[in-house]
Amino acid sequence: MMKKIAIAFIVLVVLVLNILRFGKLDTIPYGFHVDEVGSAVTVQCFAEKGCDAELSPWPLFGFMEYGQDKPPTYVYPGMLWAKIFGSTVPSLRAFSVLVLLIGILGLFFLSKQLFGKAFGAAVVLAATCSPWAWVVTRVALESYFAPVFAVWGLYFFWRSSRWWDSALAGFLFACAMYTYPPARLQIPLMIASLGVYEWHRRSLRWPLFLSMAGVFFLSLLPLAVQYGKGALSRRFNEISILNKDYLHSLGVTGTPWDIIRIFFHNYFLHLSPDFLFLTGDPSYVHSTRHLGIFSGLDIMALVILMVFLVLALLKPSWMLNPVINNRAWLIFLAVNFFIGIIPSALTNQELPHALRICGSWPFTMLFTGFMWYSAAECAAFIWPLLALSGVLCAGVLAYQYFMIYPLESKGMFDFWVKEKAEELKTQEDWQQFLLVFHRRNYHERYFMVHRLGMTCKQANDTWWQLHDQLDKQGLF
Repeated sequence: MMKKIAIAFIVLVVLVLNILRFGKLDTIPYGFHVDEVGSAVTVQCFAEKGCDAELSPWPLFGFMEYGQDKPPTYVYPGMLWAKIFGSTVPSLRAFSVLVLLIGILGLFFLSKQLFGKAFGAAVVLAATCSPWAWVVTRVALESYFAPVFAVWGLYFFWRSSRWWDSALAGFLFACAMYTYPPARLQIPLMIASLGVYEWHRRSLRWPLFLSMAGVFFLSLLPLAVQYGKGALSRRFNEISILNKDYLHSLGVTGTPWDIIRIFFHNYFLHLSPDFLFLTGDPSYVHSTRHLGIFSGLDIMALVILMVFLVLALLKPSWMLNPVINNRAWLIFLAVNFFIGIIPSALTNQELPHALRICGSWPFTMLFTGFMWYSAAECAAFIWPLLALSGVLCAGVLAYQYFMIYPLESKGMFDFWVKEKAEELKTQEDWQQFLLVFHRRNYHERYFMVHRLGMTCKQANDTWWQLHDQLDKQGLF
């Protein structure tokens, strides 16, 4: 009875906090980040004319003047979303929230399949209360779509012994690689670890694994073609630890030892106590700066792990210890947590970077849920403690995000551009606005569309006419 009541309470916390994810998307974060208006302009152009922000018709990737090109797994579903709900930044923030909830639902089905509904409830509570995913998935970005695809890929891989489930898993893993550049390294390594894990369990079925791998590689052929053209490596070349300007700024020549030393320095930044437990990501786009990427539930899961390891030293409890009995599963989760950090350690900006390691997020949530579930199955009083801890973590996260974060994060979201645009009334006002913010291509085009009612092409042509005029005067 205690367990059922606690799980019912957990479900209530999950529902309430996930409904709150959709609250005040127009004002929190306050203002629009350049990556968000870039997403909005791109999706608006796809919905209107089937072209990207540079007016190229039906491309695989939406080319971006700034940042990372928008992947097909974002712009094509986003195009349908925009036709129904509009292409404003708040609308696309809701789109990002919805996709995360689909990922949390995937975690539930995956967890239920592995250890049952109670385990699924613990995992979903951990995912819901995770500050790691909360802030950035209320921003109009596609990055967390990648771990969502990975979660559902794992679900279908383990769901049955039918070849089409494995094939679907391969397709979803490929979708994750299309979606976010760090996944293009993380997912192949994850698949390799998955093969080792299945082989160790003596449950590796080669026909199914080959079915998954075959669809995976076939689905990646268009992506490989894009890389062959050099179109997708532009952003990584700018932020890579191999960048010559970056190496020069450090006073090194880029020898193998230099690269190894820089990589491990960057890697261990992501394991620092501040990042994990205290302040999180240094950017307000990714973090409230008042919590680490680990929630209180995640931290307590580590404590529970330590307790089980101590108990494992007592020989009489050895065979009853869930950590010992499920050590292969826990090693699989740990390996994939550490794999997810590798892509970020290969970059040189804004480190440690919670978003670039989002591939580690689902494995951390599975770990947290498993440790709480294991402890609660050993001692029934842990279930109410889990529910209470969930309430506390949810309350702290919601308070900090809705009460403190809006004021502290304003500067990261170019709020002054939004405020100025909303004040404009006359044609002269607009001309002055375009001149003042003439270097903000996507901001200006966004407001021309959503405030002046221009089409994607009209806004693009207007901006380029201004660009050419100012360039001739030497002002651009």
